[in-house]
Amino acid sequence: MLQYIVRQLRIDMSRTLMRGGAIAAVVAVILVLEGFYAGQLVQLRNTSLNRGGDLIVLQAGVSNMIAVRSVLPQFSRQDVEVVNGVASAHPLTTIALIYEQAGIRTPISLFVYDTAGGPGGLFAGRPIEKDREIVVDRSLAEKYDLSPGDTFVLSDFEFHIAGISEGDAAYFTSFGFVLFDDLLDFYFESDLADDISTFPLLSFLLVNLVADENLVTVAQRIEESVPSADVYLPEMLADKDEVLGRVTLGPIFETMIGVAYIVGILVTGIIMFAAINGRRHDLGVLKALGFSNGYLLRIVILEALILASLAIPVGIVLAMLLGVFIESMAPLYLVLPTETIPMIRTALACWGFAIAGSLLPVHMIYRLDPGMVFRN
Repeated sequence: MLQYIVRQLRIDMSRTLMRGGAIAAVVAVILVLEGFYAGQLVQLRNTSLNRGGDLIVLQAGVSNMIAVRSVLPQFSRQDVEVVNGVASAHPLTTIALIYEQAGIRTPISLFVYDTAGGPGGLFAGRPIEKDREIVVDRSLAEKYDLSPGDTFVLSDFEFHIAGISEGDAAYFTSFGFVLFDDLLDFYFESDLADDISTFPLLSFLLVNLVADENLVTVAQRIEESVPSADVYLPEMLADKDEVLGRVTLGPIFETMIGVAYIVGILVTGIIMFAAINGRRHDLGVLKALGFSNGYLLRIVILEALILASLAIPVGIVLAMLLGVFIESMAPLYLVLPTETIPMIRTALACWGFAIAGSLLPVHMIYRLDPGMVFRN
């Protein structure tokens, strides 16, 4: 049986390549969608994990660093730093703003930091060294063709770009970073001055502990000393942000991925239908020689499984190339098409497509008339 299938695949190599290419394309589309979703969750997690600190203090009742506003009392830093086990507390403020250039508007999350919580890594330029300097993410820089040294006007306040960071974006929003020294000037001199009461002066505290102190114990001490605050480990806050992403983005991506699975079944079914229809004469010969319908069906299913097995690695490579292309064209989006669980799920689904697609035209096999091979 296997020898016959391999021979059939090799007889018309161009048709085999077209069929395998179609299945590989379906695999690539599913993996890119899975990778896009996984990339968004990773970006949400990195928002907390890349800021540094052993603990993160935020407003009581708030459990996210992204997409949820946190406002701490201005004296929270002093209250936290006197807690036993705390070595230092670094202020961090986030402000949701809109950047506009040439009539094009883009949301931006502005992170205001002092000694910790700045950009994760620089793609170009240098860290902030002077007043009124800003670091913007590469996704924003490429969208507006920005370079180190350029003027960056945000809410009518003029910054100068010191550097361009890499991978500082989440929730389809680019990040910018400025120092606390410029925060008050920004509030009073920008067009936010008329409504300054709605903007925070302190959103988070990044806490470093004394060596050998227990994280959970110190977190409890801080919450007891500062009732207006909750304390999280960065990993715990990252988990909360991931849950937020799954709740808000999950239904959209799951619907698109589900549609891709349905398309995969239909594509494989059409491919196998065309393959069986084009080989009715050969299958009729086998049936005339006494091979049962079950045997012919096993041939078709095994052929589809072999074709899918050959197409899966090609689809993975194609998805990786598409991911690189998407990130190069739009750095705002992180695409991770080779995450282990989605890749395994997609491979299993592809084999499922092969079996389901083989079963769709099964009636053609059962209705084959062995006498047809002796006609004409």
